[in-house]
Amino acid sequence: MEKGVVKQLNELLETQYCDAEDAAEHGSRLKDLADTFLREFDLNDEARVHGALSDVNRLKILKLLGFREMCVCELTAALDMNQPNLSYHIKKLDSAGLVRSEKRGKWVYYSIHG
Repeated sequence: MEKGVVKQLNELLETQYCDAEDAAEHGSRLKDLADTFLREFDLNDEARVHGALSDVNRLKILKLLGFREMCVCELTAALDMNQPNLSYHIKKLDSAGLVRSEKRGKWVYYSIHG
């Protein structure tokens, strides 16, 4: 990230918007700097990760996978969840890049991606 933008943004924010001599100019500069600053982030990816973490069942899956990799049958038993429901939650976690899968024979094992 360009340090100049962060420095300019910090300097601009030392003056409150309401206290600026020219609020329109202050607002315009703030918008331009904020746009430049925020361009550095993949906010869609961050939103996908936060969305995946926003469900209690998905958090439970991640906590269990923190112990070790687990197959689908173990996860369904541990969570008292049917396989289609588990697959739905695993797909959300996988789409967010939080878990990985490995097929071994007829079973699929999941682990935390990292």
